[in-house]
Amino acid sequence: MRNLLESARRYASGSPVEASLEPLKPGGALLRIPDRGPGVLEEERERIFEPFYRPPTLRKQGNRGVGLGLALVRQIARHHGGVVRFLQREGGGTCFEVELRGSPVPSKHS
Repeated sequence: MRNLLESARRYASGSPVEASLEPLKPGGALLRIPDRGPGVLEEERERIFEPFYRPPTLRKQGNRGVGLGLALVRQIARHHGGVVRFLQREGGGTCFEVELRGSPVPSKHS
């Protein structure tokens, strides 16, 4: 959650960061973090979850990130039986959703 909130703050172009948490049945939750930043090009929407990937537009802007935040978010969500989705936000910006349901995925090290 911290990675998504920091990312939204960094790219939200000065607008307030929003977050909502919605209960899902049975026993799950849906976290939404929308922002009003520059958005993500369609061809990069899956790549932004790859480790060390940074969209060219962000590299040109001198963004100091290393491209691990969203990769970690996806990995952690999957470990807990969840999924992370990127959605284009109506009116501009992005919305990341983290959906957690049921039991976590068993670890290979268990």
